[in-house]
Amino acid sequence: MKLGMAVFWVMKWDWGRLARFSPSLSTVIYSGGKEERAELQQDLKSNHGFHILLTTYEMCLKDAAFLKRFNWTCLVVDEAQRLKNQDSLLHKTLTEYSTDFRLLLTGTPIQNNLQELYSMLAFIEPVIFPKQLADEFVCYYHKIEKDTETVKELHSLLQPLLLRRVKAEVSEEIPKKVEVVLYHGMSALQKKLYKALLMKDLDAFENESGKKAKLQNVLIQLRKCVAHPYLFIGVEPEPFVVGDHLIEASGKLNLLDKLLSFLYVGKHRVLLFSQMTQMLDILQDYMDYRGYSYERLDGSVRGEERHLAINNFAQQPIFVFLLSTKAGGVGINLTAADTVIFVDSDFNPQNDVQAAARAHRIGQKKPVKIIRLIGRDTVEEIIYRRAIAKLQLTNTVIEGGQFALGAQKTRDTSDVQKKLHEILKFGLDKLLSSEGSTVCDIDLRSILGETKGGIWSMDPVQSITEINEEHILESHMYIFEGKDYSKETSQGDKKAYDNLLEHQKALHEDLSQGGRILRNKENVLLMTADMGPSKKRKLSPEELEVLQKKNQEAAAKKARLREEKRQRAAEIEQQKKIALWEANHYQSCCLESEESSEEEEEEEEKGQLDLEYKDPEETSIKYIVGDVTHPIVGDEDAIIVHCVDDSGHWGRGGLFTALGNRSDQPKKIYELAGKMKDLALGGALLFCIDDKESRNKGTDLLALIVAQHRDHSNNLSGIKLPALEKGLKKIYQEAKKRNASIHLPRIGYSIKGFNWYGTERLIRKYLGSRGIPTYVYYFPRIKACSSSKESTVAILQS
Repeated sequence: MKLGMAVFWVMKWDWGRLARFSPSLSTVIYSGGKEERAELQQDLKSNHGFHILLTTYEMCLKDAAFLKRFNWTCLVVDEAQRLKNQDSLLHKTLTEYSTDFRLLLTGTPIQNNLQELYSMLAFIEPVIFPKQLADEFVCYYHKIEKDTETVKELHSLLQPLLLRRVKAEVSEEIPKKVEVVLYHGMSALQKKLYKALLMKDLDAFENESGKKAKLQNVLIQLRKCVAHPYLFIGVEPEPFVVGDHLIEASGKLNLLDKLLSFLYVGKHRVLLFSQMTQMLDILQDYMDYRGYSYERLDGSVRGEERHLAINNFAQQPIFVFLLSTKAGGVGINLTAADTVIFVDSDFNPQNDVQAAARAHRIGQKKPVKIIRLIGRDTVEEIIYRRAIAKLQLTNTVIEGGQFALGAQKTRDTSDVQKKLHEILKFGLDKLLSSEGSTVCDIDLRSILGETKGGIWSMDPVQSITEINEEHILESHMYIFEGKDYSKETSQGDKKAYDNLLEHQKALHEDLSQGGRILRNKENVLLMTADMGPSKKRKLSPEELEVLQKKNQEAAAKKARLREEKRQRAAEIEQQKKIALWEANHYQSCCLESEESSEEEEEEEEKGQLDLEYKDPEETSIKYIVGDVTHPIVGDEDAIIVHCVDDSGHWGRGGLFTALGNRSDQPKKIYELAGKMKDLALGGALLFCIDDKESRNKGTDLLALIVAQHRDHSNNLSGIKLPALEKGLKKIYQEAKKRNASIHLPRIGYSIKGFNWYGTERLIRKYLGSRGIPTYVYYFPRIKACSSSKESTVAILQS
């Protein structure tokens, strides 16, 4: 099974599920670091009394030599779609395990690919389905969609091997689900960008055999444009401050803003899926701007963080869970949500079906509304229509054989490229009929239906399309709701594209000839980076240069005056502070900010490049379950890091109490620094905490980073990442001098809306990537009950 799922099982239920269904069977969790697994292997060699071994795909590959020694009665593979390629290392390795019986579990049907089906059949019955006969199997059954006799024959072959169960068959109590499609327009900025992207690579459209890779790239860029124009570098206006412009720039986010407001008032909870992690970044900024509580899960989230995010959403009234369809679409239970929103759709509709099943599954107590946001008259619309047709085809073959096994079609390159041409031109006739925004208000209550006490009313609404997984309709990629759009719109779209192409070619010709041809033409597409409103009179280059120079001089003068004023105020404040310190004989424990040398600046730049291009293992942070106040170290100095606010009042509970038990110094030094006005944001107090207990070699120190602000009304801010960044820079310098290791708690664990992902990146950038041994501690919330030797500290695998 997946590593994240194994961690989730252990931390959440402590093998409770296995114990509940099979209380008489003993279970061993096989995971951990190399040394930990070596000890576990010794225990397993001497004790064969266990019944179940629960592990991950990765452990099966790493320790295959050891695990192959056992004769397993049964091998159960969860998320078995991982075995759809019989040439993969996982397939080859698991096939070599000695097993009496093999069972594959998957919620993801194999679609339109007999090769993948054969791969899974070869795994469970390698004698009946040998690897060398795969091509013959595919060739024999390739006409399955047209030949009913072949379909019956294949179904008969598969029936003894496949057992399919849908939710309704195993639990009649699962509430109803309804899918709603909400169409949205595009902002004027998006329309200009959409045109520009279509015209960017004319060679790809010059003939029907344009390069497939180029056309696919255009398709990806258009999807990004429909999602949000800020996904493109240089489009977002400076100074990059989050505001209403983030919402107004995208028709999709404009609609989502209204939708989330409606859902928040109705006390619903939401799973928000997107294909793009960059889009999740924008949505995260939006959530912070609107003040909505949220969690996030994508492919970069580690096992323990994955568990924390899921656990927080299940136990706390968090409004939105941001997920990437790939990382959050399988293997997790999120029934606390009753609303699923797809910001964009997957090319493979089964991935979206699986993602929606995170909420609509056994254990769900409320009706579920699945809402899909589609850009009207864009590539998103045609992709969605193709997905619907694909699901209907899948259901046709499922009904007879209890499995999705449509044949893998072989299309020649020109046919695929022709289809891409059609997709990219779809909707242009209507989309380009005006240059203005097509974003409009909609009555969400009439579309989505009534909601009472946080529960959806499932009364029929005219605009709602219910997706019945067993419903079958014959369709092709352009048929939707019984209407054939391919014949109605393709000519208009083609004409609109041809007009656009003509303008673009004329513009290129004009530019090459000094601008003579198009001087008097109207409606010429402006392919410029400036997407702002047009001026009444276009300034000459000389006038623009003069205006720009004046603006720069004025801005520089204002900046200089502001800086001078700030410096004068800072000098006065510093003089007051020095006088206060001298009167009280106070010596500051704050680390000084050192001027960055050229070498250090290069090191910082290198650290940033390492984050972008290096394997995460090479810039790794070690994750530990244990007590950060007693760091696990050798003979080196250890610096424990804790974040505090600038009030000067020592906290109670949690790490504050734990540090107080370890030493009397933290509270004493921190509160004195508060009285001496020595707690500026970004500051870092560093001092020894060995007064109550110490080590034979090495010193334990505590660094308090002032990263939060508490105002006069006692309102506490969240952790400010710029302040945290300043503190980490100072701690890096000290750790480098002392050759010390750094030990941090999981910062911001209980703080609402805290951006751990940004924090982890800062820690890796200023510590991990620069060779400083760095450890993040998770305080053990439950006691592990292992049949093997107990340990209070364990390295978390990522």
